[in-house]
Amino acid sequence: ECCKAAYGGQASGKCLSELASPPTTSPTMAGGVGTEWYPDYSSAWSDAGCLNTLPKPFNDGDRPVYATQLECCKAAYGGQSSGKCLSELASPPTTSPTSAGGADVYYPNYSKSWSEATCINDNPVPSGRPTYSTQSACCSGAYGGQTSQACVCAVDPCYSCKCGDVTFLQNNNCGATLIANCSR
Repeated sequence: ECCKAAYGGQASGKCLSELASPPTTSPTMAGGVGTEWYPDYSSAWSDAGCLNTLPKPFNDGDRPVYATQLECCKAAYGGQSSGKCLSELASPPTTSPTSAGGADVYYPNYSKSWSEATCINDNPVPSGRPTYSTQSACCSGAYGGQTSQACVCAVDPCYSCKCGDVTFLQNNNCGATLIANCSR
């Protein structure tokens, strides 16, 4: 109270600085959390992220500050191969985009034997795997010589007699001609 009353306009802040708990230049929010994000220069670059704790371990203007954690990570740790900074975000990005209902591309499923394999669109898409815009294109490109026709049957259960027995074909509403040909 004395500093405010007697030295309220004091530009140097001398009176306030001599208090037992002097105010900081940045407002302190609950839990010592600030509104600005800054790079953590006390950790190795590959293990560092962005902080918003108060009091800040530097004077205003001594290092860059950012409005958001993401903005700080992009600017200060943009090429960080460990991904440490981005991994600390509330909703960190993934290495592959995730969309509801699967990936936007199809790829060969190498976890099954070639004669049983089909094309799938599960996320994440494996790195280096050939991809196709449609399941049919994937079957043609990856399993074109597949004598079991497992892949094309997964796309169209009425593709041929190899897709299933007559009951299977009937349950999938396949055409009468196909069902008749498969009954022989």
